[in-house]
Amino acid sequence: MHTTVTIRTDRGLRKALQDRARAQRKTVSEVAREILRTALEERPLQLRTGHLRGRLALTTDQNEAWRRALRERNWRR
Repeated sequence: MHTTVTIRTDRGLRKALQDRARAQRKTVSEVAREILRTALEERPLQLRTGHLRGRLALTTDQNEAWRRALRERNWRR
């Protein structure tokens, strides 16, 4: 059973949706359904953020004064 959902968008969003549909050779409805399905999919945090693993690289020499001040204010030491 199919139902209809009506949403209001601004012109920019509508154009972006139409452009994506045209590029994928799909209807606007198909693209909107795929986007909604992906957005509503429940995934564990690890799967949603796994691509970030190992991306943060901190150097020890930069901002040493900032690090020292942070350590001094950290009540959990």
